[in-house]
Amino acid sequence: MERVSFDVVIVGGGVAGASTAWFLSKTGLKILLIDSKPWSRIGDKPCGDAVSKGHFDELGLPYPEGEQLEQKIEGIKLYSPDMKTEWIVKGEGFEINAPAYTQRLLKESSDKGVTIMDLTTASGPIVEGNFVKGIKIFNRRENKEYEVYSKIVVDASGNARSVRTKLPSEMPIAEQLERKDADVAYREVLLSRDEISEPEYLKIFISQKASPGGYWWYFPKGKNKANVGLGIQDGMGYPNPHYYYEKYLKTYAEDLLPDKVLVKGGALVATRRPISTMAWNGILAIGDSAFTVNPVHGGGKGSAMISGYCASRAIMNAFETGNFGAEGLWDMNLCYIERYGAKQASLDLFRRFLQKLSDSDINYGMSKGLIKEDDLLEVSTYGNLHLSTADKAMRVIMGLGRPSLLVKLKIVAEYMAKAKQLYISYPKKPELLETWKASVTSLYNEFNIALEK
Repeated sequence: MERVSFDVVIVGGGVAGASTAWFLSKTGLKILLIDSKPWSRIGDKPCGDAVSKGHFDELGLPYPEGEQLEQKIEGIKLYSPDMKTEWIVKGEGFEINAPAYTQRLLKESSDKGVTIMDLTTASGPIVEGNFVKGIKIFNRRENKEYEVYSKIVVDASGNARSVRTKLPSEMPIAEQLERKDADVAYREVLLSRDEISEPEYLKIFISQKASPGGYWWYFPKGKNKANVGLGIQDGMGYPNPHYYYEKYLKTYAEDLLPDKVLVKGGALVATRRPISTMAWNGILAIGDSAFTVNPVHGGGKGSAMISGYCASRAIMNAFETGNFGAEGLWDMNLCYIERYGAKQASLDLFRRFLQKLSDSDINYGMSKGLIKEDDLLEVSTYGNLHLSTADKAMRVIMGLGRPSLLVKLKIVAEYMAKAKQLYISYPKKPELLETWKASVTSLYNEFNIALEK
């Protein structure tokens, strides 16, 4: 087995890994990025492929262009289970060709010196004394194994979590995923029978009957094709999502041609708060591997980009200080929680609330204004659910038909604020992590009990 050395090894070339490589390509560090797919398929994964324009602006990443951009987005239309209530939430974004955009970032990184190896898998981390010192890899193109030693390993391997799940359990970054905190998704990209009307709007359909614990989506990719699919909550004994897809496709996408499939596939998606720590001795976890997907709408590309940015910042700081341990990489956590993680933690509670509602509750809440479009915008943007005194009074009147629903909504708002504040108060040092984690567990357990009353 050949031994080689790099400053940083990134495992996974999806949006999270490619963003990290792109940011680091300007630093002069010796970087290796590996991906198990062939070059032409790097970045290809089952996903809705929508990304808010704000993420590109905030992080300084280039906008998708040419074949990378399939549709500019102006907002989302959200439909109640009975289809009688339609909300419009405005917001600019892009429906992207994910492999094309990801490969652009990788090509630009490669041009600046990043080494990229496709058809290469990580077989396990190299751990010495509670410290990750590198990774063992196998390159199928060369039919060759390598021991790659590095100062920092970045696990960007997606839901496979192929590095951190093989770490000793005493490392807090080895945290596992509970099945109920994930969705199983299936999607296809199909051609349409006619031109799609209003391709600038994404459509989301909520239905516990057709997508229990999740939702259906219809995301146009131009005027003649769309990405359509659904996610359902895992660990609940529901049939697989393909069952629901076959049964309800005509309900939500009657204009698409089921025999004109361009792409199809399924995936498991973690829909919860972020991992308790994204940094430990010699290792960072980002993207899906670190549970960065939005718990409510299931989108993960924007937050993956944020995690890539935060990883690059933590890595540069570690090389400046010469500290590659947990303390030297801790800025990874502080950066991500400030930019996205605190909101994500509060949305985890909102997700749990939504998954317990019946279609009848959702129809009532949307039609009567117990939950409003402005609420959804506020929740999705900031992770807040604020109810003014006047607003509360009005909702009491509107909620007389279902008082228990209004009570639960107030509980959710209170606990979302507590969760966000707890994450804003994230520990500044690794030695305080376990105490903070106990507080998080206690808060979420309290919420679950309160929601059942």
